[in-house]
Amino acid sequence: MATDPEIKQRRREGLRRYLAQPGTLLAKREILRRTMEKVRATPEHQDWLREHGKRLYRDVLTCPDVVEKTQSPETNAKRSESIRSFRLRDIPHGLRTEYRHLVKVKRIPAAEAKQIILDQFKRQMGARTAG
Repeated sequence: MATDPEIKQRRREGLRRYLAQPGTLLAKREILRRTMEKVRATPEHQDWLREHGKRLYRDVLTCPDVVEKTQSPETNAKRSESIRSFRLRDIPHGLRTEYRHLVKVKRIPAAEAKQIILDQFKRQMGARTAG
């Protein structure tokens, strides 16, 4: 009965209808968030996380092949590019070097440098559409 395709299909449809009701999904998420806050705050969960981290380090992260892959120059370059792309996602790609110059060399605060770059980008886009 539990493996009957027709019954499975009816269950899925019922669940979709239930979750499609206004506010149901948000209420479920809020209940889950509060429950997980309580669970994460318990000393048992903290101990489990600590032990899991130790196991992961001992059994996986210190294996020679994993260390070799994670510390290779190609991996480091890919990782730093990914982090940089995420952190500078609001800055147009062609102006990121200039943004870094403003922040690092000119010592302009990041928010102010971002505004300068975005204003410059808007001017460039305006010049393109006008020309």
